[in-house]
Amino acid sequence: MSRNYSDTMVFVDLSLNVLVGFIILFALAFLSMQQKHQQEAKIQSKAEFVITVEWPYQINDDVDSYMEDPAGNICFFNRREEGLMHLDRDDLGYSNDTFKLADGTTYEVKENKEILTIRGIIPGEYTVNAHMFSKRSKNVTEVTVKLDKLNPQVRTLAIKKIKLHKSGEEQTAFRFSLNAKGEVIDLNHIPKAIAGLKYGRNTSTGEEYDYEEEP
Repeated sequence: MSRNYSDTMVFVDLSLNVLVGFIILFALAFLSMQQKHQQEAKIQSKAEFVITVEWPYQINDDVDSYMEDPAGNICFFNRREEGLMHLDRDDLGYSNDTFKLADGTTYEVKENKEILTIRGIIPGEYTVNAHMFSKRSKNVTEVTVKLDKLNPQVRTLAIKKIKLHKSGEEQTAFRFSLNAKGEVIDLNHIPKAIAGLKYGRNTSTGEEYDYEEEP
């Protein structure tokens, strides 16, 4: 009998040790996840710049936003988080503007808009382009690109209106450079292709320029 009692105690001790081990592992995993979320929240709360790319809701064109940072990272619909840049959504025109709600009704987003954010400061030059992925309308599409600085207060630094005529056309809205303090020290509209097209035309000036293909 004593041997059975001892065996039972050993089994209970082993079970308790295993349970304590699982609890410790769970606690460590939970703390790790919480720390990761806190770090992500800190990054998101430090958004420094917002770039808004907008075109008329009545035009069913698919315009894409592109931004390149000083490190050569490119943020666009296929890489919506690159470096400290983030693209909120890929607006396709009409095709992804309607959502079905839980009660069976539909909700329509009556805007064509993409928003890019810069969530930290990397000194150097940034390039913001608009690219006509799919031209479905017959008329010229006017795209408005706005650059806002958020800290220490919201301030609009630039608004650029560009016109896109056909599929595959890309134009530079602006290029701006930041110093280590996050101050804009230069802003220009010199064309620079980043969407991977082979050839294009700046329709604002009529100047033709070459595009480098993506590797």
